[in-house]
Amino acid sequence: MAVVLGAGTLQAAPPPAKPKLIVAISVDQFSSELYRRYLPSYTAGLKTLSGGVAFPVGYQSHAATETCPGHSTILTGMHPSHTGIVANNWFDVKTGSNIYCVQAPGSSDPNARGPQNMKVTTLGDWVKVAEPGARVYAVSGKDRAAITMAGKHADGVYWWYDGIGFTTSPFAGPATAAVTGPADTFNKALFARWKATPPPLYPDASAGCVAMEKPVHFGKIDLSGHVPPDLAARSEQNPQFLMTTDFQDNLRASPLFDATVVDFAEKVIADHKLGQGPATDVLAVSLSANDYIGHRYGNGGPEMCVQQAALDQTLGRFVDDLKALGVPVMVVLTADHGATDAAEREHEVDPKASRLDSYAFVSKLNKAVMAETGLTYEPIVGDDPQQLTINVGPDAALRAKVQDATVAWLKQQPEVKEVFTRAEVEAATVPPHTPPTELTYAQRFHESYDADRSGDIAVAYGERTSFGMPRGPGDVVAGHGSPWDHDRQVPILFWWPGAEGQTRDNPIETIDIAPTLAALAGVKTPDVDGQCVDLGGGMCGK
Repeated sequence: MAVVLGAGTLQAAPPPAKPKLIVAISVDQFSSELYRRYLPSYTAGLKTLSGGVAFPVGYQSHAATETCPGHSTILTGMHPSHTGIVANNWFDVKTGSNIYCVQAPGSSDPNARGPQNMKVTTLGDWVKVAEPGARVYAVSGKDRAAITMAGKHADGVYWWYDGIGFTTSPFAGPATAAVTGPADTFNKALFARWKATPPPLYPDASAGCVAMEKPVHFGKIDLSGHVPPDLAARSEQNPQFLMTTDFQDNLRASPLFDATVVDFAEKVIADHKLGQGPATDVLAVSLSANDYIGHRYGNGGPEMCVQQAALDQTLGRFVDDLKALGVPVMVVLTADHGATDAAEREHEVDPKASRLDSYAFVSKLNKAVMAETGLTYEPIVGDDPQQLTINVGPDAALRAKVQDATVAWLKQQPEVKEVFTRAEVEAATVPPHTPPTELTYAQRFHESYDADRSGDIAVAYGERTSFGMPRGPGDVVAGHGSPWDHDRQVPILFWWPGAEGQTRDNPIETIDIAPTLAALAGVKTPDVDGQCVDLGGGMCGK
């Protein structure tokens, strides 16, 4: 097993004890930029977790910096090129349909969700093979986050479903009464409590967050910049707001969402006495509010300021409760991807920041290619302008003609910085354990490439590009998904009770998390892309 020591390693530090419970936390859309910006303000959970072995700048090193691919790397040790999860959605040329990354193949149920599209196993699967008594659970606000971290043989996989609460699918794991019952009990009590005492979506803002309030114009919409945001405040003022889709929608983009996910995660721990059995148990928890808030309001305003303070407090409560279990616990916190703020606000400090109307851009591309090739239909498909698929059937000559016309047009556009054909991405192989800081852009796309699922043309647009044109309240104003470092860089924090604080500056990757945790648990790691990170005492060589 390859070993990463890294700058700042203290060889004299004792290794962590073999954990009875491993808790892997992903904070969706938690960039290194955001983490370092708010690090001085953390007083609770994020301060504690930063006091372990902290890598402030880790990497989701691939180009497809989206939720599903990013989560698929965290507990598999594999790049998306090997997990098969190349995007949140991809176009299947064989069926002419879009595939959602965790939709269960072959099911007539549109809500069937499971890990069947994932081509590899996870830490939880490895632990269950090594220790038959091990239990594996996953909880998230998003189905794709819970499922890709849970793996193939989890004991329970839960995600939030608007209007219902926490749910599961028989394709994701057991859906017996023993699994669904606790969720039903929790949901019933939760909604009864919320109905009796309607909860605020946003807690009171600190003076520092209030000082950030100011009106903003994003795309074609104007936001007041108040906290709580106008959308959330309006839903709270509705006497029947718990029963409205407006509340359900705004719940996701609020700090209350993360607190609710952690509440349920703690119920899972208590109900199943995780950490108290004969083997090492694994719990994956993905917190999604950062992502919804970042998309809806950007990450540079008072909304994210309030969210960071609330996230810190929620994690503080969670970490305190993990300590109280009285068993060896290992916690790792990271993210599925980073992000950039809305281009209009980024433009104030970076003149290169710009907004791309994705649909209009691809439509313009199609018109140009149709004019060049004489086609009477749009040959380029794909919701993501960074991964374009040529949909012209099996005619190789026509496909080549469309590709040449597409590449030529793209290279003439000022918004475009890099263009790679499928052949170029496929050829950009990456030697094992190449530092993520040394990857070319083609290699970053290669780490996201799957021959059966990836697009035919990969495109990198300008740095700090915001994709999409918001036209109404609730529309996406900012996001991620690019091969630029602001989307690739994420914190990776390892913590356990008694950890000696170290901050290391070497750029480890999220694919290094699973082999590191496996080494701690004494579990054999399959052949993976990542490598073990020595957290102390030469643990990786044991």
